[in-house]
Amino acid sequence: MRVTSENKGFTLIELIVTVSIAAILAAVAAPSFTKFIDESRDRAVVQQLLKSLIAARSEAVVRGTTVTVSAISGNWANGWQSWIDNNSNGSYDDGESIQKSTAVNASATITGDRGGTAVSSVAFTRDGFLNDSAAIAISYRTSPEYCPRDRNISVSLTGQVSISERSCP
Repeated sequence: MRVTSENKGFTLIELIVTVSIAAILAAVAAPSFTKFIDESRDRAVVQQLLKSLIAARSEAVVRGTTVTVSAISGNWANGWQSWIDNNSNGSYDDGESIQKSTAVNASATITGDRGGTAVSSVAFTRDGFLNDSAAIAISYRTSPEYCPRDRNISVSLTGQVSISERSCP
C-alpha cells in the first residue's frame, strides 16, 4: 500500500502567523488612515463653501438680482445658505432659500472677516460683484490646530472667489 500526503490546508501555526502579521499591519496603517479621513473631511468642507459662493455669484448673474450666502444662526461652522431677499427686508425668510449646506467637521472654526470686522454673510449683486465696501476673507481653521489643513477663501470686490493655503509659521 502506498502512503501519500495530500494535505490541502494550512497548519494552525501558519494561520496564527498570517493573522498576527495582518494585525500588525492594521495597527500600523490605522493612524495614517484616520489622518487621511480627517484631511478629506476638511478639504470637503472648504470645497463645499467655495462651491456655494461660486454658485451664489452665478445665480445672482443669471437671475439678475442680489444673492446672499449667510452663516446659519450667524456661525459659519453651523453651515450656510444661499438665498434671495424676495421681500427686500434684509433678512432671510422662509421660502427665500436657494441652497442650504451644513458643515461636516464640528471641531473646525470658520470665520468671515472684512477689514477686522466679523462677517456672517456674503452678497453678490446682479452683475456678479461683491455687494460690500471691502473684500471678504473666510478662514477655515482646524481644531486642534493643524496648519497644513487650514485654508483661506477670499472674495474680491469684483466677486472673484479664490482659495489659498494658510501661511504657516
